[in-house]
Amino acid sequence: MPTIKYRVNLSPLERDRLEQMLTNKSLDRRASMHVRVLLLADEYPSGKKMSEQAIARELRINSQTVHTIRRRYSLLGLEAAISRKPRSKMSTGMRITPDVRTQIIALSQTVPPVGKTRWTLRLLAHHAIAQQIVDRISHETVGQVLKSAGQQGII
Repeated sequence: MPTIKYRVNLSPLERDRLEQMLTNKSLDRRASMHVRVLLLADEYPSGKKMSEQAIARELRINSQTVHTIRRRYSLLGLEAAISRKPRSKMSTGMRITPDVRTQIIALSQTVPPVGKTRWTLRLLAHHAIAQQIVDRISHETVGQVLKSAGQQGII
């Protein structure tokens, strides 16, 4: 049996709180599962060590999930183990203004460059940057702009 690196030793207050959370049914399904994992992983009341695989089998979840919950409890505490991990902020890219949107749509309606039979999303993105309409833009964003304008014939 592999050694357990991250131990869960709930205090009596923490254990009571977790059990109360389960009976109140105020938790979403994911948080409820995290509470159950912590209660099963707790070594304090009986002193027995339940393996991650045994907990995973009992709750019908992946053993890696059990490992992650144990680790978050050990390193960050009870609240972090129950609640969702905060999402990282998306890139602080610029928003597409109506003026930029209009210019991209107008560019898509022009004749494609020499040697090309039609505009592609990547080609439009490169030309929008080259013509200094925007500092940067992805082909996916160009596609969203054109889709919102009803210009889906380009690709």
